Amino acid sequence: MRWSLKTPWMAVSVLLLVSLTAGAAQASWLQPHTRQEAVPLAVVERPLVVGKSWMLVDFGFSWKHSNSHFIGDRLFNLGATEGTHFKKENNEGQWDYRRWTLGLTWGFSRNSQLSLEVPIVWASAWNNRMMEGDDRKPLSSVGLGDMHGGFRYQWLRSQSQDGRFSNSLVTGLEMRFPTGHESPGSYIGGPNNVPTIITGAGTWGFDVYARFKQQIRFFAVEFGLGYQLNPVNVVMYLVDTEEDQFNQHLDPGDVVHSDLGLTVQFFRHLALRGNLYLDYRLPTKWGSTSATFPPCKDCLTIPDSNGFWMDVDAKLIATIDSHFGMDAYFRYTLAGRHNFLWPLEDLSPSRGWTAGGNLSYRF
Repeated sequence: MRWSLKTPWMAVSVLLLVSLTAGAAQASWLQPHTRQEAVPLAVVERPLVVGKSWMLVDFGFSWKHSNSHFIGDRLFNLGATEGTHFKKENNEGQWDYRRWTLGLTWGFSRNSQLSLEVPIVWASAWNNRMMEGDDRKPLSSVGLGDMHGGFRYQWLRSQSQDGRFSNSLVTGLEMRFPTGHESPGSYIGGPNNVPTIITGAGTWGFDVYARFKQQIRFFAVEFGLGYQLNPVNVVMYLVDTEEDQFNQHLDPGDVVHSDLGLTVQFFRHLALRGNLYLDYRLPTKWGSTSATFPPCKDCLTIPDSNGFWMDVDAKLIATIDSHFGMDAYFRYTLAGRHNFLWPLEDLSPSRGWTAGGNLSYRF
């Protein structure tokens, strides 16, 4: 009888001990897990993937400002041209494009990762043709932008024992989802009497790219090359005449994009990065919404819709530890940027400057 009374208490004690041991051994979701590979603190040493079993959360903000870039310019024009051709056309204006982003990246193996980015867009614009007298009250809209998602795989990764030399080669596919607001307003008895600024391109997009990074001591050189495919789609873009209005088929020009970056890390927790971007856009076509195969077969090419553009930026990167990081950057357009599809910023970027920053947490 005495042995049978002790048995339940012994069982409870064993269960309690096992639960306490398991609870002490289990890591918090905010702490490193045993299956996660080590991440170098120095930015120059890190590969182009987030690493096995890591999650990376990003909060970003950018503000793009452009003056008077509402009609085309030459095919390839170096230097700033604000106010040169636009006042003559009585089309001087101002364009502000603010963008908040929430990003999530998951490294589900040592060499592969998945990512998703959700943007919120607040855009405002005015130009001479919108104003009455000296009233420069801008047109403004806030809404969900086009989400982006992608997959990246690392084909090459090597690192010397002393950590002074390493490289990383990846390829990836990124998709643009038409989740943004694509209607410019309503048409009730007149042209667009309830106007808004669209926050999305209204089209799917596919970007295939490759990137290579080579680290040499406290320097890192990075090169990227990709092809962005913009499929034909019916865009809610109003074209008004004196008596009616209609939609149009739009065939945005595909883009071949490249960039070259240099990162210097003189300090353990601080790095400086500079990038040069050189892209080429193929001609864009538009036409009626009549059913043709292939789509937009009889569409007309928009004059001067193809061409190069060139941007540069500078970025300051701070790494508090392997978990927390932040950066701030400034980007400026040196050449190109035909904004003939304003305000489709994703398909037809404006010229100007962009300032922004990013806060990230890795767990």
